[in-house]
Amino acid sequence: MWSDAGADPAHCSGSGEPGEPAAPLDDGFPDGRALCPVCLRFIPLDADSRLLAHDTADETETDVEASRRRDWLNAHGW
Repeated sequence: MWSDAGADPAHCSGSGEPGEPAAPLDDGFPDGRALCPVCLRFIPLDADSRLLAHDTADETETDVEASRRRDWLNAHGW
């Protein structure tokens, strides 16, 4: 049986890693955010160009955001 005690932490190990703004699509997406190489989410950068602390998944992510990320990955790869 699965339990939270045996689960991986929700915190992404890519948090705090160096990053750079991802190449934008024609409409500007991902709006200056960087692609996290661990969880493949677009994450804002701090003043030192490091990925802000984030979880591996975002329960509040909209279908539009997921679709735009898919479009970006199809256009630019990862």
